Amino acid sequence: MYRTSDSSTLPHTLNGGSPHRPLHRRIERHSLSFDLTVPGLNSAPARTLLAHAFGEGTQAFVVQISRRNDCTTLYVETDRVDINDVIGTLTAHFPNATLGRVTRVTRR
Repeated sequence: MYRTSDSSTLPHTLNGGSPHRPLHRRIERHSLSFDLTVPGLNSAPARTLLAHAFGEGTQAFVVQISRRNDCTTLYVETDRVDINDVIGTLTAHFPNATLGRVTRVTRR
């Protein structure tokens, strides 16, 4: 027979605490999302350039590849919150790209 007071799996019972973990405060993350259409069928160069321009926290997902128009559309989320800054960075790094709608995103 095992004694529960010696068990290390129930430390909350030894100190009179509750087995439930304390509630953590939810942290809101603000970011911007947009569609970016770049020339070519390979998304790797665009992803690399996005990571360089906006940082490693940027996420890019392929939405559409058009063989007819020879272009790739990416859905991008970046941690930057200033729309003008995002547009300026895209203009400097992607002169041949088409920018879609820019939307503010709040993640909890």
